[in-house]
Amino acid sequence: MKDNNHKIKSILKQVMIFNDFYEEVIQSSIVKNQDSAVSKLEFKLLHTVFRHERLMISEVSEILNISLPNCSRYVKTAIEDGYIQKQIDLEDKRIYYISLTEKGKNIVAATLESFGEEMSNQLLDLDFKTLEKLDQSFSNLNNLLSETLFTSSKNN
Repeated sequence: MKDNNHKIKSILKQVMIFNDFYEEVIQSSIVKNQDSAVSKLEFKLLHTVFRHERLMISEVSEILNISLPNCSRYVKTAIEDGYIQKQIDLEDKRIYYISLTEKGKNIVAATLESFGEEMSNQLLDLDFKTLEKLDQSFSNLNNLLSETLFTSSKNN
């Protein structure tokens, strides 16, 4: 058990290091697309909605781990800026979903494209075998986390 705890801490440290690197590259990509004039938090909001296509504000709040009032305020601003649109549920008029407008989709797409280019440039010097290992490692990590998260959310 002690070995597992030590290994888990080591893995978490590596994930946090990667996350810091990812955040730096995303921030750099946001700055490169400065004509979009969105902050890092606004991009996280847009990217979250982009990945899920449509969400309720409470779901966004939960995913981003921010309070519902703060999330509502960010969404309201994004709607006013033309990045997000509301859609009322056809079955229950009290419920509404948010999704990206074309303007919002364009910001996310441009930022992710810039991110992809920057990451590609960082990885260009790696040989094919190393790239295959990296690809397999991310695939394994994503699969394990998906299984673990799915299992733990079913148990709650």
